[in-house]
Amino acid sequence: MAIAILMPSLGAAMRTAKLSRWLLREGDFVEAGEPVAEIATPHATMDVEAPRTGVLARIIFAAGEAEIAGGAEIGLIEPGPAPHLPSHSPPFGASEAVSEGCGARTASPRARRLAREAGFDLSGLLGSGPHGRIVEADVRAAIEAHGHDARLSGATPLLRTPDGRRAPLIDAAQWSPQVHLEADCRIDALEALRAQRNDATRATRATRKTRISLLDCVVKALALALDRTPRANVALTPKGYMSAHGAGVALGLVFDGDIVAPALPAAEAMSLDEIAAARAAFLAGRFSPNCFAGGVSLIVNLGSFGVKRVFPLVMAPWTSVLGLGASEKRVVVEDGAASIATVLSVTLAIDRRAMDETAAGALLAAFRGLIERPAGLLD
Repeated sequence: MAIAILMPSLGAAMRTAKLSRWLLREGDFVEAGEPVAEIATPHATMDVEAPRTGVLARIIFAAGEAEIAGGAEIGLIEPGPAPHLPSHSPPFGASEAVSEGCGARTASPRARRLAREAGFDLSGLLGSGPHGRIVEADVRAAIEAHGHDARLSGATPLLRTPDGRRAPLIDAAQWSPQVHLEADCRIDALEALRAQRNDATRATRATRKTRISLLDCVVKALALALDRTPRANVALTPKGYMSAHGAGVALGLVFDGDIVAPALPAAEAMSLDEIAAARAAFLAGRFSPNCFAGGVSLIVNLGSFGVKRVFPLVMAPWTSVLGLGASEKRVVVEDGAASIATVLSVTLAIDRRAMDETAAGALLAAFRGLIERPAGLLD
């Protein structure tokens, strides 16, 4: 049975008021006590709250109409369940989206209004309400944690995301279930192959070619591993999580005070020389118009700072992030005998909504196999 939303009674001195705007549309879900509309008085703007949980079935008075008497019915709420949100553990290989992004209908009216007034982007923010609904407390907590207002501080670290947006790093963080997997990769064979290729380039006086770095090899290995592990090669699209076409890898680089993340959309098809040339172009500030489009995985390299291990945070729109630590000489035991080897520590962070641990483990195993047996990286 429908329950009426009544115009508040403002007392004997004010028998009527004007409905300034509706915060919901017909068909929207609302919880009891949440504001559904605003009324304007000479002294203030007041909320009209939902008398029960359900669906706004009918709007009787449109916003901006004539003065409405207190106690008049302005809308109807029908009982109904909260909107169903799809599972975040998708079957793999499917061509259909399996999860919708955080849209306007997954946030309460108070949360949407607060976010709009603060200039805060709700995309990527997970809610604590029923079925993951974003409520006002979630937005307030995020704004306080981010130190965010409508005017972003110029000292705030910025990230340029694959779609070209510039946003504070904290706003780009994907607050989602995340899993970290670690591995140690022996890179002696890789370093020998890399030195051989660079020496050959120097011997032929091919001055146009950029020396191949360890990072270039990591890009190629990750792209090939993604290509060989379809369950982990998942893209976050406007329609949700979908199997990616091609293995796009983005590089986290510092440029002009920003952390930029240019992507190589089909890195699995590029040679080591081509990847090295693209990296050099990025560092020189030469960005192609489409270099911030694409990429399912991001590489964060902190090895140059002497960091042994890094546990990165997955940020939308990427579904995995590979963190690189410093390579170092270590004692390893193989077949019962100890020896010295050069070891690179890596950590793979995944968005658990995009893939499960077995898919991530297969991706990391494929990556490690290519790093330790680098012949597979050659053209």
